[in-house]
Amino acid sequence: MRDNNTLPQELIDAITDNLQDVRDRDALLACSLVRSSWRRSSQRLLFRRAYLALDRDDYKRLAQTLLSYPHLSNYFRELQVCWYDYRSYEDRKSRIEAHQAMDQSLFAAVLRKLGNLQTIILYRLDWSLMTVDLRQSLRWVLMLPSITFLTLDITRDESNPVDFFQPLALEDQGENDESRPALERRQLSDLNLCLGSAGNCDAYVDWFLEPRSRFDVSHIQILRVAGLREVDEQALNHLLHTIGSSLIYLGFRVPIKVDLSSPELGFDIKFTPNIRFLCLTNISIGLGDSEMHLETFGMDWLLRLLSNLGTSNKLEQIKLEALIGTKYREACSPSRWGQIDRLLAGNFRKLQTLDITLWATWADRQNAYSGISKGIRKAHPLLVKRGVSVYVGCGDYEFEGMEQF
Repeated sequence: MRDNNTLPQELIDAITDNLQDVRDRDALLACSLVRSSWRRSSQRLLFRRAYLALDRDDYKRLAQTLLSYPHLSNYFRELQVCWYDYRSYEDRKSRIEAHQAMDQSLFAAVLRKLGNLQTIILYRLDWSLMTVDLRQSLRWVLMLPSITFLTLDITRDESNPVDFFQPLALEDQGENDESRPALERRQLSDLNLCLGSAGNCDAYVDWFLEPRSRFDVSHIQILRVAGLREVDEQALNHLLHTIGSSLIYLGFRVPIKVDLSSPELGFDIKFTPNIRFLCLTNISIGLGDSEMHLETFGMDWLLRLLSNLGTSNKLEQIKLEALIGTKYREACSPSRWGQIDRLLAGNFRKLQTLDITLWATWADRQNAYSGISKGIRKAHPLLVKRGVSVYVGCGDYEFEGMEQF
């Protein structure tokens, strides 16, 4: 006899799909207790992400869970492997002690149970302290055919970037070695690169594009690059050229050092003609003397970059995140933002939305936000007249956390 209290599985899945926020975890746990049909749908989201820190015991709890309930391993789609405490990571002695204390073989065994991953996020890893078994398990995960999203964060100064990337490379095969199957490259659709304190961007990009690299970047639709201390347009343009027409979204965090005298400043998007969305963050404006250690190149860099994009671009939406200092009156200068207005109105013919978010460095920021946002809105009459939507929002930036990515 049919149970009239049973909802169709499609409706149950639709309900739980609306509970994917971190704050909805308790609601998902409650749903999993309703009945078996609700439990499967809830577990699919509760066990979608695995966050494994090398300096914590998360992997032990996950290992015990998968031992008791093996079917849960099929639900994982996202994996983050990292060093949780970035302060202790800077101390090599602490890293060595933590690696010696952890059960790396158990960590490796947990990784090999996650065979349906689509997203991998790796950051603050010291490959030199990993056992062979753990490195092989990470390579195994990166070989999964389902991987389409990769975040790679390099926070150390490496004299030779290949030393860092070597564990991710395709292993060399001799011409007569027929015993091992050929390893396929993985087609990425989403790539985040945070190069941290590494200054030799060109070497990292070159490795990523060389034949031994495990990843095929020619199908990437979303590219985000952050963490650079110095911008290297040649290396980044090489990456853009290789990605080609598949790229739709480009995100870039303004580096700390930029040579404004260079005539080639900016991206060359002629080989990526289908970019629709551009996001630029960490644009500093009006920093005071006590904030100069945060200085990046603001309006001058932004104007040069937008000028170099030319009139043939197809950008529909531009998002700018500006870091506003104590000299905030410079941030709403009509002449500076008026230059951007004229440039965007004249050269960006398909532009539909300009979204500006302001992040302030000082404590009493609310009193100034209102005047700044109004001044910036008034500085874009040409875009408004053309029908472009101009939004100016205000963030809540904490001064102590500015140097973190």
